[in-house]
Amino acid sequence: MVRQVMITRDVCPEGAYQVRLCHDGRWQTILIDDLLPCDRYRRLVYSQAAHRQLWVPFIEKAVAKMYGCYESLVAGRAVEGLSILTGAPCDTLELEMDGREPLDEDLVWAQLLSSRMAGFLMGASCGGGANNTITDRAYQAVGLRPRHAYSIMDVQAVPSVAGGKGSGHRLVRLRNPWGRFSWRGDWSDESSLWTPALRSQLQPNGATDGVFWMCFGDVCKYFDSIDICKVRQNWHECRIEGKFPATGALTDDLTVILVTVTEPTEVELCLYQSGHRSSAHDSHSHHKLDLFVAVFGFNGLVGRLVCESKRQVKSFVSCHEILEPGVYAVVTISFNHWHNGVSDCPPYLLAIHSSKIMLTERVSPPRYIIADCLIGLALARGRKHECSEGITAYYLTKHWSGLVVMVENRHPTTYAQVICNCMDSVNVVSTRSTLKTADSIPPLHRQIVIVLTHLEGTGGMIIHYQLTHRATHQRSLNDWGNNGVMSGLEGSRDSEHIPVLDNSVRELHSPRPL
Repeated sequence: MVRQVMITRDVCPEGAYQVRLCHDGRWQTILIDDLLPCDRYRRLVYSQAAHRQLWVPFIEKAVAKMYGCYESLVAGRAVEGLSILTGAPCDTLELEMDGREPLDEDLVWAQLLSSRMAGFLMGASCGGGANNTITDRAYQAVGLRPRHAYSIMDVQAVPSVAGGKGSGHRLVRLRNPWGRFSWRGDWSDESSLWTPALRSQLQPNGATDGVFWMCFGDVCKYFDSIDICKVRQNWHECRIEGKFPATGALTDDLTVILVTVTEPTEVELCLYQSGHRSSAHDSHSHHKLDLFVAVFGFNGLVGRLVCESKRQVKSFVSCHEILEPGVYAVVTISFNHWHNGVSDCPPYLLAIHSSKIMLTERVSPPRYIIADCLIGLALARGRKHECSEGITAYYLTKHWSGLVVMVENRHPTTYAQVICNCMDSVNVVSTRSTLKTADSIPPLHRQIVIVLTHLEGTGGMIIHYQLTHRATHQRSLNDWGNNGVMSGLEGSRDSEHIPVLDNSVRELHSPRPL
């Protein structure tokens, strides 16, 4: 990996060195000189390497130049550094849950074992999660450093001394990059749990300062996430730049990537946004977007959902699937900039990694592509609620960083009228510019009623929604109009939608035929 990053590998008499890095999904070659910040004792101020090797401070200087200054490198996670150095798809396993569902430790352990077998790079973040309740003093008491990243060097399932079916220990070997401060709990270097046989197997060269073993249960307790960088040999990659539309209106910037697969192919898709750490004074540098990428079957229209990423307010999101031969549409979506003062179209980059060669093509999408994608997503992943005979609501919240409400009217002759009230939600932005809407959905149609998005990823979010519905033969909202329960919002008694669907949102929120 170092050889791929350091293009200039020999000492340059002119003091010029080239470093190849992946910046927001784009490969760049950074030219630096050999002047490094030092203190008055001529010691390097920032990163240092053993045996006075220069590649570490050179790479650090290239990253600092890429982001504007050394100050821009403060804080961050292991996954960010791995992505910059490798350009490979990365994934994060969250160990801190929000309380709505328990952590599936068996699933996480299986992912760790499979990642180790595949030779992927792994790291763990300690004590930096939003839901962390362990104090800094408690971390230091067990030899860990809070808000710190550790390398995962090995993962082993070993039998217990007692033996027996299903018994054993799940052990993780970690390294503190500082080369000091080691774990002091169970399975530490001085732990009594070690047998001579196990110590010979897992510590053949004895204990090493800064390198230690922990049981997986303690990893889940003290660490908030595990990052996996999927570096593979002999894979293919394609990187495609694009822009998110500033609103829901169809523009030349809204594109879809068609992928043609001729044989079963494993694929990883990564969607990156630009400028999340940049110090430049541009319109996107201080506003992090919500990101979402999904793959659908395609035959001129959006087909079944194949795979999708989580929708998150992060620097990048990813998804993975094995595609059978066929044609697929890759759709990229972001919403939280629509009504947030961002007037131009934020850029993104889509990286497609594949085990076999595929054909990719950028095409102009069908007019209602985003609405049809969200409808397909709600049908496949949403929580279904039968409001009344012929009227069904779908609520999409899990892994969505917000809310999608889709209502389906299967009545052949009557309209389904719904009020969606999300007024008690906090730190979200609505695609309809308001948190309370009313709509009249024609017979045999579906409609995306509202999309809420986490506005600021660093703050908490509360989603609260209430749906009121009725079936009627009247097309207009009548008593739900301006002088009724929706008074104060743009619309009238004769309206079919309050607020009115203008050009900025019509293609997302217009009713679609079943």
